[in-house]
Amino acid sequence: MLKTLVVSMMLLNTTPVVAEPAAKATNHFLRVPAPELVAYTPERVPETEALIRRNLLDDPHSPRIGALQPVLTLVCFTDYGNKDCKALDEKLHRLVALHPQMAVTYKFCPSMFQPLNPSRMALTLWEQQPEKFEAFHRYLMRYQGLLDDYSIRNAVRSAGSTIYQLSPYVTHTLVLNKALMKKLNITHTPATLIGDTVLTGDVAFSELEEAVKRAQTEA
Repeated sequence: MLKTLVVSMMLLNTTPVVAEPAAKATNHFLRVPAPELVAYTPERVPETEALIRRNLLDDPHSPRIGALQPVLTLVCFTDYGNKDCKALDEKLHRLVALHPQMAVTYKFCPSMFQPLNPSRMALTLWEQQPEKFEAFHRYLMRYQGLLDDYSIRNAVRSAGSTIYQLSPYVTHTLVLNKALMKKLNITHTPATLIGDTVLTGDVAFSELEEAVKRAQTEA
């Protein structure tokens, strides 16, 4: 169960995480500011577990694909500029097609070497035109060139959208995602949470299927 994973990760990582909030982050509509995720003490395990669970599985501001009312939700920490993330994403879409009762929630975590704007635009579309997100997402995950403003605009157009102005609120979501990664001892993308299993890197499709079967059995 997710509880086992979250509690074990918290016990392994009790060092406070310092996350810089974006400007005016206090006005953001997210329920849990990033500093709350790091206020761990042994007495607060249930409370901290609930915060992490809510921001992993139940955050409406994180894009998702698949079932609207899933029986199993995978969480993928990912980045548009990472070739392993791109390869894994094709497998995740294949997995969702084979398991229509499942969903995948995306937590965008661009590394310090990758541009922020692709992830910021993905979150902006999810916030303002969620029905356009998946087409935008697939375009960028399949795109092999330089991720610049031109490629982002092309991705927006391919999704049938005309939104080009980034939302000021989504930067805080990226900060929150980084805090979640650190709290769960995840050091790089891609990383996929399936039940109690954490799969890092571009894993084989058979590993994804096995983890899904195990999570369904343990649910």
